[in-house]
Amino acid sequence: MRDHAAALERAAAMPLAACLAAVAAPAALLAAAPACAPQACSDRDERRLSRLVELVTGEPGPTADAAEEALVAAAGDAILYLETGLYDAEPPGRRRLVRVLTRIGDPAASPILTHLAAHDPDPDVRSEAAAGARALEGGRQP
Repeated sequence: MRDHAAALERAAAMPLAACLAAVAAPAALLAAAPACAPQACSDRDERRLSRLVELVTGEPGPTADAAEEALVAAAGDAILYLETGLYDAEPPGRRRLVRVLTRIGDPAASPILTHLAAHDPDPDVRSEAAAGARALEGGRQP
C-alpha cells in the first residue's frame, strides 16, 4: 500500500506534460501490438484446407486435381483435414484421400491408412489404404 502511495505522490509532483507522456507511451505500445499471433488470428488456412478436401472428394477433374496437389504441398498440416474428410466421403473420394495421404508421405498418416485397410467397408479403399500403409512403412512413396 505504501508503494502505491509513493507512486501517486511522485506522479502528482510531475509536470502534467511528463505525466501524460509516461501514460501515453505504454498505451501506444499496447495499441500497436497485435492482439494475437498472426497464425492464430485467422482461421483462413483451416478453411482453405477444409475446402481443398471438399474439392478432392467431389467431382473428378482439373479442380480436384489442383486441390490434391495443394493438399500434398501442405504436407503434414493437411493430415487432420484429410482424416476428417474420410468420414463423409463416398468410396471414390475416400480412395482419393488415401492417395493424398500416401503422397504426403508423413508417418503420421500411417495409423489412418492402417485403420482404413482393416475397417473401410469398400474393398477398393481397403486395398488402396493397405498399399499406402505399406509404402509409408517402407519409407517410400508410390
